[in-house]
Amino acid sequence: MLRASALFVAVLALSVSADEKPAPKTEPKDQPKPVFPGPTGTGFLLPNGWHLTPVGKHVEITDLPLNIHPLKNGTHALVTTNGFNQHAVSLVDLTTGKVVTSEWARQSWFGLSVSATEDKVWWSGGGNGSLHTFDFKDNKFTRTSKKEANPAELKPEEVQKLADELKGNKVFKSGLCLDEKREVLYTLDINGGTITALKLKGAPDEKPHVGTLGGRPYDVLVGPGGNLLYVSDWSRKQVLAVDPETLRVLAKIPVGEHPNQMTLHPKDNRLFVACASSNSVHVIDPQKGVVTEVIYTALFPKSPEGTTPDAVAVAPDGKTLFVANADNNCVAVVDVEKANESIVKGFIPTGWYPTAVAVTPDSKTILVGVGKGNQSKPNPLYTKEDLEKKEKDEVKQITRRLMPYPYIGTTMSGALSIVPVPDEKQLKEWTAQVFKNCPYSDAQLTAAPHAVKTAIPTKVGDPSPIKYVIYIIKENRTYDQVFGDLADGKNPKGNGDPTLCMFPRKVTPNHHKLAEEFVLLDNLYCNGQVSRDGHPWSTGAYNTDYISRDWHLTYSQRKGVDDDDEGGLSNPPSGYLWDACKRAGLSYRSYGEYGSRVSDGMGGLKMEGRVPGLVGKMCPEYGIPKAKGTRPRDTDNVNVFLKEYNQFVKDRTMPRFIVMSLGEDHTDGTKVGAHTPQACVASNDLALGKLVEAVSAGPLWKETAIFVIEDDAQNGPDHVDAHRTVGLVVSPYTKRKAVDSTQYQTVSLIRTMELILGLPPLSQYDAAARPMFNSFTDKPDLTAYKHAPAEIDLNAKNDKKAFGADLSEKMDFSDYDKINDFELNYVLWHAVMGKDAPQPPAVRRAIAFRAIREGKDKK
Repeated sequence: MLRASALFVAVLALSVSADEKPAPKTEPKDQPKPVFPGPTGTGFLLPNGWHLTPVGKHVEITDLPLNIHPLKNGTHALVTTNGFNQHAVSLVDLTTGKVVTSEWARQSWFGLSVSATEDKVWWSGGGNGSLHTFDFKDNKFTRTSKKEANPAELKPEEVQKLADELKGNKVFKSGLCLDEKREVLYTLDINGGTITALKLKGAPDEKPHVGTLGGRPYDVLVGPGGNLLYVSDWSRKQVLAVDPETLRVLAKIPVGEHPNQMTLHPKDNRLFVACASSNSVHVIDPQKGVVTEVIYTALFPKSPEGTTPDAVAVAPDGKTLFVANADNNCVAVVDVEKANESIVKGFIPTGWYPTAVAVTPDSKTILVGVGKGNQSKPNPLYTKEDLEKKEKDEVKQITRRLMPYPYIGTTMSGALSIVPVPDEKQLKEWTAQVFKNCPYSDAQLTAAPHAVKTAIPTKVGDPSPIKYVIYIIKENRTYDQVFGDLADGKNPKGNGDPTLCMFPRKVTPNHHKLAEEFVLLDNLYCNGQVSRDGHPWSTGAYNTDYISRDWHLTYSQRKGVDDDDEGGLSNPPSGYLWDACKRAGLSYRSYGEYGSRVSDGMGGLKMEGRVPGLVGKMCPEYGIPKAKGTRPRDTDNVNVFLKEYNQFVKDRTMPRFIVMSLGEDHTDGTKVGAHTPQACVASNDLALGKLVEAVSAGPLWKETAIFVIEDDAQNGPDHVDAHRTVGLVVSPYTKRKAVDSTQYQTVSLIRTMELILGLPPLSQYDAAARPMFNSFTDKPDLTAYKHAPAEIDLNAKNDKKAFGADLSEKMDFSDYDKINDFELNYVLWHAVMGKDAPQPPAVRRAIAFRAIREGKDKK
């Protein structure tokens, strides 16, 4: 088996000159000038620290385009979008760069097939369990399938009825392929693990033939000569060879992790399979039924997961394979003219998270579907004019309530990038740009240079005076929601917007005190967008292509794709932080994070790990309610932790790594009888304060660091970026009374903890992350922390008069992923800020403060 990565090393040397090769740079003694996400001189800086310089012409569409079908005329293409916002199949004019026409769908997904005469279009209905079909003539769609009901036009009870009906439907249509010789359309049910053969000219009452595949079938192709079908099994690292008549599985061909989209070579019929979590494309010889070549599409030879190839296309002339590297924000250009001699020639920079790729019939133009657009955005309050406009648009397709500020899912748009196939000179320039955009290099797997000595080692495995790490993951708050008020008053600190502060000092006295006594982080961003991807990012420094697709569906109240029984679609290949500890022989324990409540065999409940690495490593009493039908408060949970902690100290058995879910700041909305949002957040605040006080007063304080972050920032507004969040670093080695405006991300905390514990990075993202050197010193200050008492009633409860009580009553608060966060945000804003909360002024003092600070920096 040949591996194209070996050949790619030479390309790297040719593409990037010595002074351009990305490598960890030594930081200056002083903190660097604050850098914020947004437009730059050459492109866009993302909140995750990666840079974008997309090339080509960009047609704005909705998010997560999963399929592109160029038409034979070479001037138009069909594009499907399948993300959080409106789903659509659109006809795009490649010459003008405009959408000519489109048809929307409430539920849809990846599959798209077009007849040879281009007069019929089939599009997967995803969670609605059927297909969208259209006649296509004169650049117009005529729907021939049943049109879905538009939630924006329905009453709330009718919307709920639709949702209930979908819960009962288990079919999820994924990949499609058309066999015109047999006059059959093959469709996959990814949740059911089946394939169906639909006869295009069969009798109306004729039952379709269904075959069982198992696993999670993603894409399907008709093989050479039509004698076999090939199906990629997303969850089981295999491609299935299927008999097109009997629909029986004839062979299973092992490939890499998460095989998704496939394509055939137009001349010699090689089958190319994108394997997202293996950073590779596997090449199958259909005649032999074996993998003959593995093409590594990562930018560096030693790259761990984090490239995420999720779409493939071969040019019609058969010379070049194009691979969408979703997490590296580029398209790999691979010479595949000669079988088993593939060469990665270079890379093309794209927008944020490319999810589809195609080539026009003349092999001269590449079409790239960009999943998240070209930049992230802030989400401050809508102006009066915005609200008037929103009343008329389709925002209510997701919820009947008009949001006071943009929800993070609505801040993302997609794009179709129209890119000319580059010549060698252009490809060399674009390849160099891709490397400049990428903060990762293989050198970062073992080292993170920094000029100033701190308690954080600069090499993996070097000793640290910090021995114990306590990692606390909270739920869903933005920086401005909690710390916006710090920018107000006589001694303003940080880049905050007081008008967006929902839980100020009176509600969160300990968060404020900790930020002021230790270090205020006002430029920290979540890698995840919502809890579904936020927890994998917070614990594994990566989220798989499955999670990245599926949360868009479930969080927009659509039906999603089920994971398999082993969690193979969700779990990152390198595992989580606790798996890294296990490999290194370090002790660890979890308090609620990745835990599930199960029967204790005596009529009660206990907490148990729901991923293999945490089985037997979970505190069984943490997160268990005192009475049936209630939920434990964070203050109760911390008492459970401190009981074990004190015993660990006494027995000298303290785990080196502790991870804790402390999520009451998520709140229970305004559900009648539940604690008010302010009481929930205040309980979370007091719990954190008491934990830090107890640890800082104990004998292990001198060797301990406590890291705190929200798993995501989806439940609030922020004037800098919708991903900006609340984070704390508390240790004797943390700088005191400092503001650290270095751009950090979730993975920066992970990288810092890894360096302390001597662990190698889990993915390209934590390897590339800037460690939190600027928040630490090398000299300890052992002063203990004294918690601030609660300033509001922690036992205050919602009554029937609470804003949104009726809406909250219908929400499922048993798990953070089950909430309609779009609607919860609406309830929380008006419940906390007042039903008639005023709109912010046109120019906010916080923005002015930022401008003043940046002006000083320039001087």
